[in-house]
Amino acid sequence: MAKAHRPATPSASSPLDPLIERVSQFSADHYWDLGKFLVERVIPAALKEGVYAEQILKRMAEMPGFKFPYSMLKQCQRYYTYYPDVEKRPLPEGFYFELATKVEESKLRDRYEKLAIANKWTISDLQKKIRDDELARREDEKTRYGFDLKQKNIWSFDIPDPRFGKPNMKGRLPGQIVANALYYYTGPGWVVVDPMAGSGTTGDVIDALPYFKDRTFRMYDIEPCDSRVKRVNILQTGIPEQTGSVDYVFLDPPHDFYPRGTEPEFTPATSMTETLTKFKTIVRECARILKPGGRVSIVVEPTVGPFGIIDFPFEVTSLARGLGLASHSKVYLPRRSDSGRTMVSVESMKNPLSDCRELLTFEKQ
Repeated sequence: MAKAHRPATPSASSPLDPLIERVSQFSADHYWDLGKFLVERVIPAALKEGVYAEQILKRMAEMPGFKFPYSMLKQCQRYYTYYPDVEKRPLPEGFYFELATKVEESKLRDRYEKLAIANKWTISDLQKKIRDDELARREDEKTRYGFDLKQKNIWSFDIPDPRFGKPNMKGRLPGQIVANALYYYTGPGWVVVDPMAGSGTTGDVIDALPYFKDRTFRMYDIEPCDSRVKRVNILQTGIPEQTGSVDYVFLDPPHDFYPRGTEPEFTPATSMTETLTKFKTIVRECARILKPGGRVSIVVEPTVGPFGIIDFPFEVTSLARGLGLASHSKVYLPRRSDSGRTMVSVESMKNPLSDCRELLTFEKQ
């Protein structure tokens, strides 16, 4: 079997180094000039070295003392790419930076430009119009799909939709997350299994939203919340489904599934082994019951404490690949401010606490 091509990593004496040093000398407010230099000089040189554009931007941002974060480098790249003729455009340059970084569709950028010229907008007027249109788009999608459909891989919801899950239940996942997962990762007629159903959110989403009326679901939990959920401890008995019979699994382990790195008796090596053993059991079961081409989505979070970090998303990805599950998607789930986690003093920490979980989706080969 031929090995997959992996882009090279520039060596310490790479021809890219002088270009990277030049980037760091740009003024922080010369966005267009920086974008031009990235697009015309840095990225072509990186490609010659076997490094993709995204990689070189991230590499620069991670260098000690480098003053531009990756997000800013990406914005500058888009700014120049979309508006290489910005000096000949009728509006001030700030308008075009706003359009380049906030609006992806070219026809929509052109429309906003014409509106700004015709109505003599300020940048604040443009920003308000973009925000208002985004809110209107979301409302249209709610009418069409019945929920707030996310188009990017950060799924943040301030308030859980009251239709999904039991109110005030500990560890309740916003049902909008499940709805987005079902939209992106399942198809018509698919069989959906939730082995740690908690408050029954998965079943509520499928029951309540006509868009998913052709999906069927089965839910299991140690403590069933209603008659739709069967009492099963999947860590002890496995998932009660036949091998190769399920299209999709949604898995949200409870918070106490993970070791608490801030507790005095915490031992990183032992705790990591115990948690990974549990993950291996449930991921193996998911791989067993899935059909070829079926998918599983798992909510995973790192454990952080004075000792450092245990990167469980990385570890679970390695486990899944070893069991014949290929990485399909990654989504970030910022925590709500009222998640109920115990805070610790800054003085006791060497790393900031993680405020973000990951929804990892894998596909059976």
